[in-house]
Amino acid sequence: MAVFLKKNWKWFAIGTAAVFVMILGLLAFRVVNFVGGVTAERKSDVIPTADVSVMAQATATAQARLCAASIDCTTPNRNSNSTPNPIIKPTVVAALPTATPNITNSKIVQRIKAGEQISVVYMGYGGQGHEGEYLTDTILVLSFDPKTQTVAEYNIPRDLYLSVPGGPNGKTWEGKANGIFSTLMKWEKPTQDDLDPRYRWTNPQQQHEAAANLVANTVQGIVGFKIDYWVTMNFDAFRKLIDQMGGVTICVERPFTDTEYPRNDNDKLDAGLMTVSFKVGCQVMNGERAIQFARSRKSKDNLEGGDFARSARQMKVIQSIKEEILRRNLITNALSYMDALQGNFRVSMPADELFSLASYFNSAEGKSTISGIKFDPEIMTGNNFLKDIDKGGEIGYAVIPMAGQDKYSEIQTWIKKNFTFYAIRRENVRLQVLNSTGVSGKAGSLADYLADQGFRQADSEASALEDTTFLIDYTNGAATANLAQLKQFLPNIPVYTKTADKKPYDNAPDLMLYLGKDYKGISTGNAAPVQSTQK
Repeated sequence: MAVFLKKNWKWFAIGTAAVFVMILGLLAFRVVNFVGGVTAERKSDVIPTADVSVMAQATATAQARLCAASIDCTTPNRNSNSTPNPIIKPTVVAALPTATPNITNSKIVQRIKAGEQISVVYMGYGGQGHEGEYLTDTILVLSFDPKTQTVAEYNIPRDLYLSVPGGPNGKTWEGKANGIFSTLMKWEKPTQDDLDPRYRWTNPQQQHEAAANLVANTVQGIVGFKIDYWVTMNFDAFRKLIDQMGGVTICVERPFTDTEYPRNDNDKLDAGLMTVSFKVGCQVMNGERAIQFARSRKSKDNLEGGDFARSARQMKVIQSIKEEILRRNLITNALSYMDALQGNFRVSMPADELFSLASYFNSAEGKSTISGIKFDPEIMTGNNFLKDIDKGGEIGYAVIPMAGQDKYSEIQTWIKKNFTFYAIRRENVRLQVLNSTGVSGKAGSLADYLADQGFRQADSEASALEDTTFLIDYTNGAATANLAQLKQFLPNIPVYTKTADKKPYDNAPDLMLYLGKDYKGISTGNAAPVQSTQK
């Protein structure tokens, strides 16, 4: 084992990180968490899991063996004032792999090689000492498509009111999405008879696993595709991870101020509020600052208030962490990140699969897969698929699909469209069609068609008359896939390229298509989605 790690440690680290960069940027530092970790009891008909949170015994084992393999063993600095969360004692210590992994038998590697979609649900919760310590106010689904080298990200709104399929014999109960994990972690009934046998437990380790599995299986019914793995992470782990990295560079697109940000995670210690503000521009944030950026939801500025804006910022943080890892080669300090995440981070990928994955990503094929990963952030909001409801009582405000509670077909169609038109979607630019023809309805009709072709749309509007049809591109030519597809529909359209600072107003669309008097319709003879030429 030591010989294998010594010879291949760099690509072992990068390889293990790579799958998580592809399917969840925050997991890149999970490099050696599983070494000597606990293998959880397997359960049928749920996501296969192996509880690999770092325990005290596992940490010591990993450190000793990795030191023997000539990996940096510098002991990270600890905050003597911090109080670590209680560590669940391992019941079974998994044996370390003793030979080079056999990637031929690895299910996840074979799925990647076959171009199959791999999906993860990430759950962020407050943790011990936090008000509502197990409420998962952050639920993100990340789905990696090896064929297109795209990671699509979807938010599950914390206030989504739904039926939870956790009871025996197909019975459900109703509640908000953010309360599913907490319901099991804070189980108050004297028995577990009201739970499906798949979600029962005999120890705290299994309880955490059952709660995460129930969230993952509920989310599957929303998004319409299989969730392969889950990840749970609390605030303490998030802060420590960012601080251990030395901060992370996050580019703030819009300035905002939140005057109602909680002063302390635990309102029993301090229920007061404070003001946090963010200016436009790229800036290095430490753990506390990054969590403020990711958690804030009470701003009244620039559309930055509410859970949907918060979800978009959380996706931005994930991408920023991924970029920081690769830019600064931080993966070589994996041991210190393992310590930072100790006791506060769990993932359901088995240890043997991680080792096989590392070996695969040391191959030419694996390196090629890593190199072209692009993120496609998709936000489910009240402007597209959700509507507000008032449940009254303890529930109060909630959201449900426009079509009604538990009716997700429209959402699932939208998700499928994102994978079909991946090249357009992952550029994350907005197109607006402006009617300069003098004939009512032409812009709206074209906008509806382009929306069906994957374009992100701003509302179409009437504009001053123009003799000719033209496009103004405020991405300075960067939106290559969007531009290529538009030119298939409008082959001879003039394109005027400008930089974003030349936009006519704040938050203006990135592409503005003016339909002039000469507009006679578009060519749809070749309406197949344009494939991205970027890697």
